[in-house]
Amino acid sequence: MTAADMIHQLQTLPPDELAKVRDWLSEHDDESPGLLAAVDDGLRSLAEKGARVVTQGELEQKVRRWAGRSQ
Repeated sequence: MTAADMIHQLQTLPPDELAKVRDWLSEHDDESPGLLAAVDDGLRSLAEKGARVVTQGELEQKVRRWAGRSQ
């Protein structure tokens, strides 16, 4: 069965059955609304706290300092 065949079949479902399919797809989608909302919340939190991009070199220096090794 092709995607076009499946879409055609989905279009024939009654609304309550189509809702079941939609719910199943949402539960099995890596980019679920819950995940996308969590990403949005994280980005908003970073913006509110004034987060900035840290280069790999800066990160390595910070880790050395935290580990007690300067270089």
